[in-house]
Amino acid sequence: MTPKTEPNVPSFDVSIETGLSLAQVEERKKQKLTNHTKKVVSKSYGRIFFDNFANPFNVLLIAITIIMIWGQLRFTNFLFAFILALNIGIGIYQDIHARHLIERLKVLSDDRCTVLRERKETKISKEEVVLSDVIILSQGEQIPADAIVRTGHCSCDESLLTGESVAAKKGPNDRLYSGTFIKSGRVVAEVVHVGKDSYAEKLQASAKKFARPKSEIAQSIWDITAICTLIALGFGIAYTVVAFLRRDIEWSMFFPMSMEGTRFIEGLSGSMVAMLPTGMFLLTSVALTTGVIHLAKRDMLVQELYCIEMLARVDVICFDKTGTLTDGNMSVGEVIPLHGWTESELAFAISLILDATGDDNVTAHALKERFGDRNKTPVRCCVPFDSENKYSAVTRADGGSYALGAYGFVPAEKEREIELLLESYKKKGYRCIVVANSENDIENGVLPRNFKIYGVLVLHDHIKDDAKSNIAWFQDSGVEVYVISGDDPVTVSEIASKCGVNGANEFVDMSTVSDDDIPELIKTKRIFGRVLPDQKRKLVLALQEEGHKVAMTGDGVNDILALKAADCSIAMASGASAAKNAAHLICTKSDFSSLPDVVAQGRRVINNLQRSCTLFLTKTLFALLVSTAFLISLACGGSRYPFSTAHLLVWEIITIGLASFFLALQPSSERIQGSMLKNIFLRSIPSGIAEALCVALPFLFRVFFADIIAYAPEYVYSSTVSMAVLAFTYFSFITLFQTCRPLNRYRSFVFGGSVLLAVVIMITDFFLRNKEGEGILLHFMWKGFSWGFPALLAATLAIAAAFYYGSIYLLETRPNKRRQQQ
Repeated sequence: MTPKTEPNVPSFDVSIETGLSLAQVEERKKQKLTNHTKKVVSKSYGRIFFDNFANPFNVLLIAITIIMIWGQLRFTNFLFAFILALNIGIGIYQDIHARHLIERLKVLSDDRCTVLRERKETKISKEEVVLSDVIILSQGEQIPADAIVRTGHCSCDESLLTGESVAAKKGPNDRLYSGTFIKSGRVVAEVVHVGKDSYAEKLQASAKKFARPKSEIAQSIWDITAICTLIALGFGIAYTVVAFLRRDIEWSMFFPMSMEGTRFIEGLSGSMVAMLPTGMFLLTSVALTTGVIHLAKRDMLVQELYCIEMLARVDVICFDKTGTLTDGNMSVGEVIPLHGWTESELAFAISLILDATGDDNVTAHALKERFGDRNKTPVRCCVPFDSENKYSAVTRADGGSYALGAYGFVPAEKEREIELLLESYKKKGYRCIVVANSENDIENGVLPRNFKIYGVLVLHDHIKDDAKSNIAWFQDSGVEVYVISGDDPVTVSEIASKCGVNGANEFVDMSTVSDDDIPELIKTKRIFGRVLPDQKRKLVLALQEEGHKVAMTGDGVNDILALKAADCSIAMASGASAAKNAAHLICTKSDFSSLPDVVAQGRRVINNLQRSCTLFLTKTLFALLVSTAFLISLACGGSRYPFSTAHLLVWEIITIGLASFFLALQPSSERIQGSMLKNIFLRSIPSGIAEALCVALPFLFRVFFADIIAYAPEYVYSSTVSMAVLAFTYFSFITLFQTCRPLNRYRSFVFGGSVLLAVVIMITDFFLRNKEGEGILLHFMWKGFSWGFPALLAATLAIAAAFYYGSIYLLETRPNKRRQQQ
C-alpha cells in the first residue's frame, strides 16, 4: 500500500526494501517536487544595507548634511560625515564578512538524513529529499519532510509545532510532520509532502514577520538613539522658529545664501549633530558582528546575534556529563554475567534489543561495537530507549522478554549483592547498566514487573583532557558550574569531582525528589543525577527564578527542553539535529573546549560597548544642556549657539569616533553587573555635565572678567568661544582617560595615540590660519587672547574636573555604603 499524497500529485508505487530508483529521483527533480525551500541566511544584503544606513538618525544626519551644503559651509564642517560614512562602511563590511563565515559554517553543521535508493542507504542533504523518498529515521533525528510511517515504531516530539511536551507514539500508517524529531525508536517512512507543501513550512509562511531576538543591548541603544533623534529634530525646529520670531534671521538671508544665513546654519547644524550619538548604533552592530566573526573562527556558529549579550551575563552554566566533562567515546569495560548466564547469552539479548529498537545514542554505539546489532531473531514487540524510562526492551516471538537499562528503572527485583557490586563501580566513576530477562511479555508498551537481572555491563567514559581547566576557568570567573545528567548520581559526582567542580561530593538523585523540592535544592547542590528531560528544564527555570542568567550545553534529545528554556544554549554539531535547532550557538567541531573563550567573548563585547557608548552619550548630554541654554538665550535676545561642527572635530573624531572603535575591540573578561542602560547613564551624566560646565564657565567669566579674557573688546566673544572649545576639547580627554581605566597596555596605547593625534591636529590648525586668524581645520580663533586667558582656562578645567571626580566618588561610594549597611 502506498500512502496518498495531495490530489493531482503523481505517485510512485515505492517498495520500502528498494526505495526510489535514480530515474525516479530525476523525474521528481524535473517535476520540482524536491524538499528545497527558500534559503535562510543570517542577513540579506538588503537588510545589511538597511541596518547600517537607513535608520532614522542616519537619515537625519544626511538631511543636516544637505542643509549644510545648501548653507555653503566650509569643508571642515563636514568631517563628521566622513566618520559617519566610515562607520557605515565598516558596519557593512563586518556584516557581509560575518554572513560569509556563517554560511560556510552552516555547511559543516547542516543536518543530513538517510534515504533508501536502489536498495542502498545514502546520506543526503535534507534539501535533496524528493517526494516518495523512503527515509530512515532514528532517535534524535529531525524529520525533514512530512511522511507516513511504513514500518517500525517511535516516539515523536511535536512540541516545536504543537507546544505539547508529551511525546506522540507513532506506528505504521501514522503521519510524521516535518520540523518534529524522533525522541526514541527507529522507523522507515515514505515522504508525502516536500518543500513549501510541508506542514512546518505552511506554519512558517503564516509568521514571516521579521523580529529581532529580545535584547537589552538592542533595546537600550535603540531607545537612546531614537530619543536623541527626536530631541535633535525638536531642537532644530524650535531653534529655527525662535530665531525667526526674534527676527534674528529672515528668509532673505537664505535666498540667496548670505553670510548671516551661513552662520545660522553653522550653529544649528553644530548643535544638532552634537546631540546625535553618531555611530553608537553602528558601533553596537560592529562590536556584535566582530564577536560573531571571532566565535566563527573558534568553530562556534552563532544562530542569534544578540545571544552574545546573554553570554556576557551568564553566571551559571549547566553541563551534561557526556560530551562536556567526558568526550562521549564510551566503551564497554567489563561484562559480568550473573545467575548462571554466560557472556554469549548476554550478547544475544543485547544485540537483539539493539536490532529491534534501532536505538542510536552514545551507549548504543558502545554496545554495538562490543556485541553487534545484527540479530534478526523475530520479536513480537519492542520498547525503544527513552530518556525518561531509561531502558529499552523487546518481547521475543516465542515469548519472554529482555530488558536493558539503568538499575532501579528496569522493573526487576532488588538484590543486595548486585547493589553492592554496582556501588563499587559507580564510586570509581564508571557507568553501569543491567541486562534482565522475564518469562512474561510486554503488554501495550508496559514491561512486566518480574524481570530478573542476569548481567551487569561496566561502561568506561573518558574524561576530557581540558575538562578540569575549563571548569576552573568558569569558577574563577564567577560562573557557577552545575552538572545535570541522566546518569547515576554517584557516577556523575565522581566524574565531576575529578574535574574540580565545586560541591561535587554532594549530589541529588532526581528520581527520589519531587518538583516542589527543586527551588530549594538548586541553592545548595551542584550535582544532579537521574534527571528526566522535563526536570532539566525545571532546574534551569528554578535557577532563572533566583535571578541567574543560565547557559545550557547539550547534544541529545533529552536536552531539548532545557536548551529552549536557557538564556543561552549551546549544542554540538554532532548532536541531535533537534538539539541544534533549539540552540543559540552550535559548536561545529563538537568540542566544548572553546566554551571559556565563548563566554569571555560575550563579556568583551558588552564591557566594551558600555565603555564606548559612554563617550557617545557624554557628548549628547553636553549638547542637550548647552543647546537648551543657548535656545533660552536666543529667546531672551542673547547669543545664538556659538559652535560649529568643526569645533567638535577633535572630540567627534578622536576621543569618540576612533577611540570608541578601538576600545570596542579590546580584550575584556570582567563579569557584567547591572543594567547596561543604567551603567551607561551613571558614567555619562557626570561627564556630560562637566563638559557643559566647560562652556558655561567661560561665558560666565565673560560677564565678570571680559577685560582679562581678551586684550580688545572686539575679541572678547571670539576669545570666550575659543576658551570654551579648548576647555571641552581638553576635558574630552579626561573623560576618555576615565573610560580607559584601569589602564593596560592596549588602553594606554589607545589613549596615548588619541592625545598625539589631537596635538597634531591642533598644531596644524595653528599654523594653517586665514587672514582673520581662524584655523582652517577647527575654525578656532587663535588671536585676541589676553594674559588672563590661560588662567581662566585652567580655572574652568579645574572646576569641571572637581565636579566630575566628586560625582564619580559619590556614585561609587554610596552603593558600597548601602551594601555594607544591608
